Amino acid sequence: MIEFILVFFISLLVLLGVALALAFGKAPTYRPSRQEILSLLVDVMEKSASTERWEMFLSLPINHDPELENVRKECLLLVFNREGELTEGINGALLNKATMAELRAIAARLNRIVKAEPISKLF
Repeated sequence: MIEFILVFFISLLVLLGVALALAFGKAPTYRPSRQEILSLLVDVMEKSASTERWEMFLSLPINHDPELENVRKECLLLVFNREGELTEGINGALLNKATMAELRAIAARLNRIVKAEPISKLF
């Protein structure tokens, strides 16, 4: 009988822990800021961005900011050119020279957006 009570209370504690985790936990989301994406684009141009970080940016939609989603789609079009071919660079570059020039234009536009956004938001 004591074993049953011990197993019952341990199971109860585990289930309560799971319930609390589900009640107060947050689902994992990818919500980069505009400044983080600008930093990523600069890192790509300087050949210091990791492939994983770049691919995560390209592969996950950014639902919370339509302008960042447009930047992501433009970068995706750069990586896969109009014919669907991959446009990798050499010597550690994620993009080739032609697409790097287009990325500079995208980064400049995003930089203007970042500078124009308000410092604080009222909710």
